Amino acid sequence: MSSDLKNEKGTTRRVFIKEITAGTAGIAMAGMFAAAFMPAMESFAETTSPIDPKAPEGSKFRKCFLTELTKEERDIGFGASPMFVTFADNDIIEGSQYFSAMWMGERSTKLMGHGPHTHPVPEMLIALGSDPKHPEDLGAEFEMFMGEEMEKHIITKSTMIYIPANTVHCPFNINKVTRPFMFMQAHYGGKLTETARRDLVPEDMRNKYIFIDMDGSSEKK
Repeated sequence: MSSDLKNEKGTTRRVFIKEITAGTAGIAMAGMFAAAFMPAMESFAETTSPIDPKAPEGSKFRKCFLTELTKEERDIGFGASPMFVTFADNDIIEGSQYFSAMWMGERSTKLMGHGPHTHPVPEMLIALGSDPKHPEDLGAEFEMFMGEEMEKHIITKSTMIYIPANTVHCPFNINKVTRPFMFMQAHYGGKLTETARRDLVPEDMRNKYIFIDMDGSSEKK
């Protein structure tokens, strides 16, 4: 049955529910549900096994929590870089995909851009603005080139960029930052595999970019 089915007064069920939940009746219902489930939640909490934060090595799932790993377990490969707020790959958390997050501030406009390259797996790049009142505003401007034809895109809004496997992308350059933003990279592989495409940049400009060649091998000793 459709949730938009009208009653005799012409009000749809969806609108009716929206009006109830927005008013005092909605608050009362929320309180009833909370009261009904609270005992069950408390009894569940009482039966669970507490984790001793002083002995994380005794926790069955500690390997799933980056903050519960030791410094030696985290500082592998890119994980040792201070530029990342958080970083993990298969070397650090077994089974994890390559993932990184970092803050980009005004200083990033003075760093070398990332040169064109490909990955054998898809990749997601996410840029998020830091103004909670206007989260869509990136507070910065960066450019991303896509394909061997070097199609240029200018980004000024919070965004997500999907890069299919084996697709040339970059140069990536940050042109302006008026407010720091969060930049994340989600690689669809346990380790970074990257092939630089120096041939797509004029020889006299190659020193302006960082080129990386990674074969995806483990960095664990």
